[in-house]
Amino acid sequence: MARIPYPDLTKVAPERLKIIGYPERKPLNITHMALHIADGVWYSHIALKNAMVNGTTIDPWLREVLILRTAWLANCEYELHHHISISANLGFTKEKQEALRTQNYETLTEEERTVAMLTDEAITRLTASDETLAKARALFGDAQVLEMIAIIGSYWATAMMAGVSGVEPDAEPIQSWSNKAAE
Repeated sequence: MARIPYPDLTKVAPERLKIIGYPERKPLNITHMALHIADGVWYSHIALKNAMVNGTTIDPWLREVLILRTAWLANCEYELHHHISISANLGFTKEKQEALRTQNYETLTEEERTVAMLTDEAITRLTASDETLAKARALFGDAQVLEMIAIIGSYWATAMMAGVSGVEPDAEPIQSWSNKAAE
């Protein structure tokens, strides 16, 4: 059960409901909870969440590596519920998902391992080792490394919101972000 009650959708500004596609689409629980946020922050928040789904240049496979590591480090049941499903539908095996969960990166590709290590270090140390940063820059370039950090930060913030407010996993996990706006 949520620790903070979800806002009454009948009392939410129609402009906001239109942005999240309601009533045609039921909002995800995290999006529903975020409707508590004041206008000045909410509009930027929803724009950032939409950008994380539709505007990134990171390969979707590597983006899921980032998100799964973030979710596991945050122990976020909400994000794991969705991203285990999304990653499986991209082709992640149970073994790859388990390797990411347990930090057993030996079987990962160099790109996957570098992205996972960058995520681990960014979250646990708020920095990256010179070695990990150099490897990430060589593989992906500066713009994508910084985009990765933005993705990690965005999903870490989602994990905090879900954890503090007690957002429950949605009834059905998202299967794919393809052609889907953030809700």
